[in-house]
Amino acid sequence: MRISPSPRPSPKGRGGFSLLEVILALAVLAGAIAVLGEAVRLGMSNAQTARDLTQAQLLAESKLAEIAAGLTPSDPVQGATFDCVVGDGEIGWLYSISRENTEQEGLLLVCVTVTQDLPAEKRPVRFSLFRWIPDPAAVAAMEEAVAEAAAEAASAESSTGGTGQ
Repeated sequence: MRISPSPRPSPKGRGGFSLLEVILALAVLAGAIAVLGEAVRLGMSNAQTARDLTQAQLLAESKLAEIAAGLTPSDPVQGATFDCVVGDGEIGWLYSISRENTEQEGLLLVCVTVTQDLPAEKRPVRFSLFRWIPDPAAVAAMEEAVAEAAAEAASAESSTGGTGQ
C-alpha cells in the first residue's frame, strides 16, 4: 500500500490575497477616488465663482469711473446691459445705479451693482460698489458762480481804468 505524501505548507505562509481582501481594497480605492473627485468639483466651482466675482468688481469699478469722469450720468438705472462684450461673452452682465444725497452738501453717494444675467436658481454673482462723488449740479453751480465773479472782477477792473491806485 502506498501512502501519498501530504502537501507541505510553504515556508513563507500564504501565496496571495483572498477575494475578500481584494474587494475591500477596491472599495477603499473607489471611496478615495469619489472623495477626491468631489473635492476637485468644489474647487472648480469656487474658482469659477471667484473669477466671476472679480469680473463683476472690475465692471463696477469701470462704471463708477465713468460716472466720476462725467461720461455716464449718475441718474438711477435698473437692469441696464453693458455695451461691451465681457469675458467669454456667454453670460451677459447687468448693472444698476442708485444715488443718495449725503449730509455733506455737494456730495452724492453712488452705488453701482453688477449682476450676472442669469435666472435666480443658478445663483448669479452680484457685486455692489459705493463711492462718494461730487454732485454734478453743485459743481455746475460753483463753476457758474466762479465765472460770474471773474466777469464782475474784469468789468470792475476795466471801469477803474486798470490802475491799481
